[in-house]
Amino acid sequence: MASITETCTEVLPAVPGDITARWLESKLGHKIRSVSLSLTRSIFGTASKLFFTIEYADEVPDPNSRPTHICVKGVFDPAMAKSQPWTVDLAQREADFFDKLAPLIKNMGYPKGWWGGRSDTQGIVIMSDLVYEGCTFPPEVTSYPLERVLDGAAQIAALHARFWGKSQDDYPWISNDYDACAKFIIEPWDGVVREPGRPKLPEYLMDGARVKKALSKYFASRNPRFRTLVHGDAHLGNIYFTAEGRTCFLDWSAFHFASCFHDLVYFVTTTQTVEDRRAHEMEILDHYLATLHRLGGPKLDRNDEELMVEYKRSFMNHSVWFTCGYDLHPKERVDAFTERALAAWVDHKVIEVVEAY
Repeated sequence: MASITETCTEVLPAVPGDITARWLESKLGHKIRSVSLSLTRSIFGTASKLFFTIEYADEVPDPNSRPTHICVKGVFDPAMAKSQPWTVDLAQREADFFDKLAPLIKNMGYPKGWWGGRSDTQGIVIMSDLVYEGCTFPPEVTSYPLERVLDGAAQIAALHARFWGKSQDDYPWISNDYDACAKFIIEPWDGVVREPGRPKLPEYLMDGARVKKALSKYFASRNPRFRTLVHGDAHLGNIYFTAEGRTCFLDWSAFHFASCFHDLVYFVTTTQTVEDRRAHEMEILDHYLATLHRLGGPKLDRNDEELMVEYKRSFMNHSVWFTCGYDLHPKERVDAFTERALAAWVDHKVIEVVEAY
């Protein structure tokens, strides 16, 4: 994984037009003859992904030593950066991932990074364009074959094993903004869950005060025995498949230290239908635990009652889907994830387990 991230004193590009051949040349270290922006593949959201094709001015012995098709990710909407500064923070965090963490991670797939940098007002990463590497992306809502879910769970285990038992004391620059963000998202619970068109919830989950109290209690009492660095947002919208069929992970802007099961249950619940999750959940958990140990993590077993309590409590992280705005994710995705999260909450008596802990 190539990674050269810098804290820049220069003014980084703020709009797509600022990304010129000369600017890319200065970051990639190769003379560029021309560069074209494929506007049809520009993806704008909380962060923008701009796709470029590069023609270099000279030849090199190893063409793989530099990219021809790239994705430049950052916040390229000045109005959004001004009105929603948290989007810039996310972009800066992803640049930090490619600089400080990606070089340490083995046995896990993520996009190849070529350059990244942050300034006070921007965070940018230059990555390989995954489409030109033969990668594919899942449809909005689907249930993956078991082998792909097992592979994703194993890759999550690789990340966790590398940072097992570590905390912000070891990495002071890694902050945890996830907890505050999750609490903010569910703050309007009572109103949102009653909006027309939202998935119907059982009566006990119409009580927003109860859910908020449970989420706060979970965040305040995560078992440090299972603490590690987590991706933080490992749902199906943040994965892709390589040409070889591997399950890999995108969007590294929410990483923080938390319970290992945060990632696992988020991934398993959103990548399978309710029926498939019920049929394979414990097999996936066993595979995760075995891989965790094989790659240097502790030897754990689901016959450990303390482990299973922490596992069930981690489903509280799904609370964000119940009130997630349709402006943040498509309604089809939000409603499907809410249905899957609700079934998991009922199956594992999540609220009750958290309250009893």
